[in-house]
Amino acid sequence: GFKKFDWWLFSKLDESLDEVYLPYYDPKGNRIAKFKPDFIFWLKKKNGERYFIVFVDPKGAEYYDWKRKVEGYCALFEEDGSPKVFPHDNSLKASVHLYLRTDDMGKLTEDDRRFWFDNVDSMLKRLSDEPN
Repeated sequence: GFKKFDWWLFSKLDESLDEVYLPYYDPKGNRIAKFKPDFIFWLKKKNGERYFIVFVDPKGAEYYDWKRKVEGYCALFEEDGSPKVFPHDNSLKASVHLYLRTDDMGKLTEDDRRFWFDNVDSMLKRLSDEPN
């Protein structure tokens, strides 16, 4: 898991204090709503200058309109189905990721599975497998 990274940090977001959110369209309210994931990981990959900012929400598909929230994430942080890479200081490359936790990956379509994990090690493996 975490051994494939030079270092990592973790934070639990407090909805009443933190202004960190992903905007998404809520058709029921016909407005832009705020998706506030519960956790953020910051990770730096070994043998490279890759920096990952990872939003994690453990609530599961049955608790909220997750597809709209994923669409909001994709509009901001993906291009052609892959995370955008943001260069910084000519050496560091940062990307933003979204992972949602489920107990049963089998209930998800193949396309949807890229946003889901059922254990932290599987999430970390996907990040560490990304190219520099």
